Amino acid sequence: MNKETDEILNKKYDKLYKKFLKGKFSEVIDGCNKFLKKRKHQLFFNLLCVAYQKIGKIDQSIVVMNEALTLNPNHPNFLNNLGTCFYMLHKFSEAEKYFKRGLEIDNKHLHILNNLGNLKRETYKIEDSINYYKKVLSIQHDAVATLFNLVGIYRISNEKEESKKYCKKIIELNKKLTDADRQYSLVHKYAKNDPHLNEMLKKVNDDDFNNLEKIHLCYGIHKAYEDIGDYKNAFKFLKKGNELLKKESKYDFSKDEKKIQGNINLYKKIKKIQTSTNHRGLIFIVGMPRSGSSLVEQILASHKKVFGGGELPYIQEIAQKIISEEKVDASLINNYRNDYLSLIKELNDSSFIFTDKELLNFNSIGLILSLFPGAKIINCTRDPIENCWSIYKNFFPIKTEFVNNFGDIGKFYKLYLNTMNFWQKEFPKNIYNLEYESLVEDPKKYIEKILSFCNLEWDENVMSHHKNSRIIRTLSFDQANKPISKKVSNTIKNYKDIVEDLIKELKI
Repeated sequence: MNKETDEILNKKYDKLYKKFLKGKFSEVIDGCNKFLKKRKHQLFFNLLCVAYQKIGKIDQSIVVMNEALTLNPNHPNFLNNLGTCFYMLHKFSEAEKYFKRGLEIDNKHLHILNNLGNLKRETYKIEDSINYYKKVLSIQHDAVATLFNLVGIYRISNEKEESKKYCKKIIELNKKLTDADRQYSLVHKYAKNDPHLNEMLKKVNDDDFNNLEKIHLCYGIHKAYEDIGDYKNAFKFLKKGNELLKKESKYDFSKDEKKIQGNINLYKKIKKIQTSTNHRGLIFIVGMPRSGSSLVEQILASHKKVFGGGELPYIQEIAQKIISEEKVDASLINNYRNDYLSLIKELNDSSFIFTDKELLNFNSIGLILSLFPGAKIINCTRDPIENCWSIYKNFFPIKTEFVNNFGDIGKFYKLYLNTMNFWQKEFPKNIYNLEYESLVEDPKKYIEKILSFCNLEWDENVMSHHKNSRIIRTLSFDQANKPISKKVSNTIKNYKDIVEDLIKELKI
């Protein structure tokens, strides 16, 4: 190839890549496809693959990468991209196969090593995950994404000093990576005049930091002031962080209403479809965030016959797929049932009873029980005010959009209650309502009730759930890994005077 051709190719690629960065994925796909018809080139294959991933067309992304591999079956980037496709489909064993093939060709491929670390984390192989992440850092010490991965994995493993260490490394590399400040605050106990608190206060008042960066700082400062006992300032920064997050999320309650109604309509559509399955052994734990669900799953996962699957997106994804189908019949339902069973087998291929703790599955209970009539649903509840306050005071990813304003939280809470009332009328025998307050006041009594509902015999291990080495990947990992306290949490008492007006907005 001559120099002129190289220049033309690079210009075309740069043009498409700029469009990719602006989120113009359809234009990128059209441009890459046009170029690849004339000439096969790795840059355009890779870009096309990722563009399809961005719009959720993973199957098409796989087609692209398979074509690329016919041209060069040993290209590590192609193998990494294909592995990523299967990872996004939650087909972890298939993903691992391609990642490891790529690693055989290039054992220092940073993206592959990091992806393998992520995969092992997702499949609860924590030691393996850490080893892959550390391999990345041995090659590139300032790999920020990997440093953040280690921060998170050490935090949920309750290795606070290790988590702190990697937070500090990130802050040293770039003071504007303020998520490291927030995560540091979660594993640090603050005292008055703490140097890190003072540093966060300096940053949050610095105009060089944008709103997204300040959000993390606000939550970190809130945690610091709470440790100190200065609840007035703690609330000031909590409120500011939530206000900034709400601006970023642009939450639209009507979308949640529409989604839930769509799932109810789906159930009404499929409930008359006759399918047969004798599959049992699935427990779905639903409810609002911060309702004690992580504790419930950890208790169940301590039983010798139960595997705790954690928060899985599978049912929500299946619901959206079925809703988009033109024709829904018994064959389709059977296919999606088998899809779900295949996906959970990736996490645990034994005959264990399996728990799925995706809380938002409360909107899809009709679908769940159409797929698995023998499934058990545990609906976790908590005092509404305490529950909603706990949601408000914790940092959630942007995708959980209703959490940053008491009015929004209250509306969503009532939507959840109304939805559960509907399902309970439809499936009175399949749903068990568990009050968090009752569980902590009399653990043995209510654990016995849970086990009985799930057709499980008594196992003494459930009373020692805090000794379970299972990793919990939710906000509540710290509480769920401790013995049950008979004293019901009442964190709002420290803020009662401050948030009185906000509590009124809940109108529950």
